Amino acid sequence: MPDDAFGQMVLDCHRDALAEQPAYRRDDDTLTEAHLAGYFDAPSAWHPIEQRLLSEVTGRVLDAGCGVGRHTLALQERGHSVLAVDRSPGAVAVARERGVTHPVVGDLRRPPGDGFDTVVALGKQLGLGTSLSDLRTTLTKLATVTRPGGCLVADMDTLDRVDPATEAAHAVQPGVAYRTFRVEYDSLTGPWTDLLLVTPSGFRPAVSETPWTVDALVGTETDGSAYGVRLSLPGQ
Repeated sequence: MPDDAFGQMVLDCHRDALAEQPAYRRDDDTLTEAHLAGYFDAPSAWHPIEQRLLSEVTGRVLDAGCGVGRHTLALQERGHSVLAVDRSPGAVAVARERGVTHPVVGDLRRPPGDGFDTVVALGKQLGLGTSLSDLRTTLTKLATVTRPGGCLVADMDTLDRVDPATEAAHAVQPGVAYRTFRVEYDSLTGPWTDLLLVTPSGFRPAVSETPWTVDALVGTETDGSAYGVRLSLPGQ
C-alpha cells in the first residue's frame, strides 16, 4: 500500500523538521526536487489566475483537494464557510494546525456534504486522471454536491508544459495527454498520480457532456502553460 509521502513531507515542512529534500519521480524515472514553498504561499505570491478565480468565489465553499489549506485559509478570512477535503491525512493535519476550521480526509469525487455554492478545485485538482472521461466523471460527481446555479473554479495544465525531449507525457489524442508522478520522501513512496493535460479547445467540448457550462477561460492569452476555468450549473 502506498505511503502518505506527500502528507509527511508537508507536515515535516510545516514543523520545520524536514528529514531530507523531497522529490517527485516521474514514470520515466526522472527525479526533480519537490517545490515545497508553493504549497504554503500567501495569496500575494499566487499565480494571477488563482488570485482572479478566488476573487469570484461566493457563498458556502467546497475546497476539493485542499492540500495544506492555502486557498481555504484565504477564503475563511473573507468570511466564507469552507469544507476542505484532501485524500492525504498528513496534509489535512497540516491544514488543521494552520487554522482550517473544517478539514476532512476524503476523495474529492465523493466529498461529504452538499448544497455548496462554489467548488474550488485549484492546484490542478480537476485534472486528476488520464482521459477526458476521467475529467467528465470528476465534474459530474462535483455537480451532485453543488446547488443549482452554483459555480466551480479550477486551473488546468495544458500541453505546453510538456518537454518532448523527456517524453514526460503520454499522448491520448490531439490536445490531450497526461503525466504520471509520485512523491518520494524519507523512505516513503507515495501513490502514482496521473495529471491530465488538456488544451482549452479540448476542455470546452468535454465540459459540454457534463451538467456544467463554461462561463470563462482565464489566462489563455498570457500564459501558455496553464489556464483557469469558471463553470456554472443551471439554476432551478
